[in-house]
Amino acid sequence: MKPTIALIGPGRVGSAVAKKLHAAGYQLTAIVSRDRQRAIEACQFIDCPSDAATDQLVSVTSAEVILLAVPDDQIQSVAQQVHSVCDPRNPPSLIHFSGLHPAAIMQSTTDIHTTLLCLHPLLPFANREKGYYALDQCPCAIESSTPQGILLGKKLATAMGGTPFPVATDKKALYHAAACISSNYLVTLIAMARDLFIHCGIESEHATPLLLPLMRAVFANVEELGVEQGLTGPIVRGDVGTITKHLQQLEREAPEFLESYRALGIQTATIGEKSQRLSLKRAATIKDILEQ
Repeated sequence: MKPTIALIGPGRVGSAVAKKLHAAGYQLTAIVSRDRQRAIEACQFIDCPSDAATDQLVSVTSAEVILLAVPDDQIQSVAQQVHSVCDPRNPPSLIHFSGLHPAAIMQSTTDIHTTLLCLHPLLPFANREKGYYALDQCPCAIESSTPQGILLGKKLATAMGGTPFPVATDKKALYHAAACISSNYLVTLIAMARDLFIHCGIESEHATPLLLPLMRAVFANVEELGVEQGLTGPIVRGDVGTITKHLQQLEREAPEFLESYRALGIQTATIGEKSQRLSLKRAATIKDILEQ
């Protein structure tokens, strides 16, 4: 029989995950929020009985698994509050969803036997509806210091329709940096390209839509060919003249993007060099130009 669960923090991530687990047969015994109306709305979204909604933390004590879907800087303190109201002789498993913090941040100062797990869906949660549907086939990082925690993570990720993969505790910050680069920084790069289009006289409302087909084609290339073979453009072609013209016009008309262009270009040259699509000599020339 699947364990009962309780949710603390019915925001975008917590609501989406709880809805998936509830649909997979995990009974929700409580949804806790400081604003009870918010908990009631989450019950409606998850399609569980509204009497599960509460603003009382003690209501989680009957659950076997507790989901702490709270902001990163609140995980530790909320976990300690949970420990204070639960029976230490039969502690629930605790789960948080931070990509950065280790599961051990939820460790009790008195009970070292509680199963602790970090479960991090590798998704941007713009809203709970999109997050709910995107959890299907979503990669889910799992991290725990115990075999029980890893096993629980695999079961829950699979129940949500996701694909679990392990991340070592001492590599969490690197893992999270990678996730930020591939999501947050990607948006930043799109904004930079959009603003350069605007510098070219393209109207703001048209700039991003004009870039989207190019980006979709890049994603398709990377998915089919991999990163190294999916790379195109002047750097991997060794086109020094084009790169020089880029730098010259950026310096004159959009100097705010010059440093970023140089840094990204150096990394791009390294990819071309490592994949042997760019000769060592040409890569060194390009890096020299970009570093000036």
